Amino acid sequence: MIRAQDLHVLRWPLLLAITLLALGATAVWLAHAQSTAAATQHERIRQQHNQANQRLLQARTDEHAVRQTIDRYDALVRQGLIGPEHRLEWVETLDAARRRHGIDTISYEIQPQRRIEADTPSALPWMESRMRLSLQVRHSEVLLRLLDDLRRVSTAIVRTDSCRLTRRADQAGLDGECELRWLTLQPEAPA
Repeated sequence: MIRAQDLHVLRWPLLLAITLLALGATAVWLAHAQSTAAATQHERIRQQHNQANQRLLQARTDEHAVRQTIDRYDALVRQGLIGPEHRLEWVETLDAARRRHGIDTISYEIQPQRRIEADTPSALPWMESRMRLSLQVRHSEVLLRLLDDLRRVSTAIVRTDSCRLTRRADQAGLDGECELRWLTLQPEAPA
C-alpha cells in the first residue's frame, strides 16, 4: 500500500513521467504525421517525375518524326517535286522519248497550272498542269513505253487520265490522243 507521505515524494517524479509520456506521444504523433506528409509529397513528386519523363519521351519521339519529315521534305525539294514546275525538263523528256522510241510525230499543249482542291487537308497544296498529247506511232506499245518514260519523271507525278488510239487513214500507224496531269506540290507562301 502506498502511503500519503510516499505520494508526496513521488508527486514530482510522477508528474514529470506523465509529462514526458505526453511529450513522447506527441513527438511520435508528429513524426508519424510528418512521415505521412513526406510519403504523400514523395508520391506526388514521383508522379510528376514520371509525367515529365513521359513528356520527354514523347518530345523525343516527336523530334524524330519531325526530323524524318524535314528530311523527306528536303528530298522532295531536291527532287523538284516541291516548288515551281519544271516544264522545260518535261518537254525535254518528251523529246528524248520521241527520239528513243521512234515516234513519228508528237505535239502537246500544256494548260496553265492550277491548284487542286483536295478531299483531305494537306500541309502543302497540290498543283496540276493538264497536258493534251497528240502523237503518231507505228504500234500501241510505243505509246505505252512513252507513258512509262513520263511516269519516271522525278519533278512531277504524271497521271494519265485517258488515251485513245485510232488507225490512221493511210494504215501506216496509229494516231494517239492522251490527257495527262502533271502534279506537283506548292510550298506555302510565307505569312
